[in-house]
Amino acid sequence: MNRLRSEPKTHPSVFITLILAALVVVSGGVMHAVYKNSQVQTERLIDQSRKRIDQTQVQIRMVDVHMDKMLDRFEMKDRLRETGSALVAITPASLDEINPSQDDGGMAVVKE
Repeated sequence: MNRLRSEPKTHPSVFITLILAALVVVSGGVMHAVYKNSQVQTERLIDQSRKRIDQTQVQIRMVDVHMDKMLDRFEMKDRLRETGSALVAITPASLDEINPSQDDGGMAVVKE
């Protein structure tokens, strides 16, 4: 009934359990830090992708504006005049209508 004073009061399994619990807590903290870091990196990649998409959309709009400017009839006429082009304006009466239902092998034939 009486215990000797030299006997340990706690069983060694208590210390092993405490060490295992400490390892679980430490590994949980490390894993949380790793996952949080990967989440932050993913968010940064998403932000970079969004910025690139926005920049690309701005570039597309600028190309559209430039293309519309180049295809503008009056500006094209002025540019041709400035470069001294040999192209001349034609009247609608000088256009020939081609009927696609004719079987001519896919070639346009001008009738004079």
